[in-house]
Amino acid sequence: MTPRRSLSRHSKQRAFSLIELLVVLVVIGVVMGGVSIAVGGGGPEEELRGSVQKFTAFAEHASEMAVLTGKPFGLMLEPPGWQEDSLDAGWRYRWQTMELQGWVDYPELQAIHLPKQIALYVTIEGELWDWEDAPEVRLPAIAFYPGGDMTIFEIEFTLEGLELDMDVEATEHVAVDDWGRVVWVEMAKLEEELRLELEN
Repeated sequence: MTPRRSLSRHSKQRAFSLIELLVVLVVIGVVMGGVSIAVGGGGPEEELRGSVQKFTAFAEHASEMAVLTGKPFGLMLEPPGWQEDSLDAGWRYRWQTMELQGWVDYPELQAIHLPKQIALYVTIEGELWDWEDAPEVRLPAIAFYPGGDMTIFEIEFTLEGLELDMDVEATEHVAVDDWGRVVWVEMAKLEEELRLELEN
């Protein structure tokens, strides 16, 4: 009788966890997004679209990770006025997770510094976010919860301080849709129009 092989903790083979696979997929998506932007020839409009694409991917990942880990995730928004070199700084954002010691930076998603010419206008629960009146203790402006719900928000990404051609799209939006998903609004509309055309 041949003895059966048993899987032990000493086995050299190791399976990847779902969280590890998701992190790898997000990193690949962000890298591929960066490649497509670089190939696209650059320019302020491409930079704007690349920034929106990256933000949307990161927000989707944070929402999924909140559900998978059972921990709230938060979006820390930092306008130029909060930074030391505010005249030369653009907006910055970073993702945080709730630990026993409070909100801490989530190491899998690096802090993102937006180009100075991209301004953000943030609406939270229907009210424009007045960051100048924010308390001294900085907390995430937007939260993603383990139950799948999140703060209802819309962020307008706008090119400012540049002379742009009339045909250049200077504004893009990211928002929570009716199904509770974070979407790039203009891209979602385009995809819906294409879907309707294909069905007809």
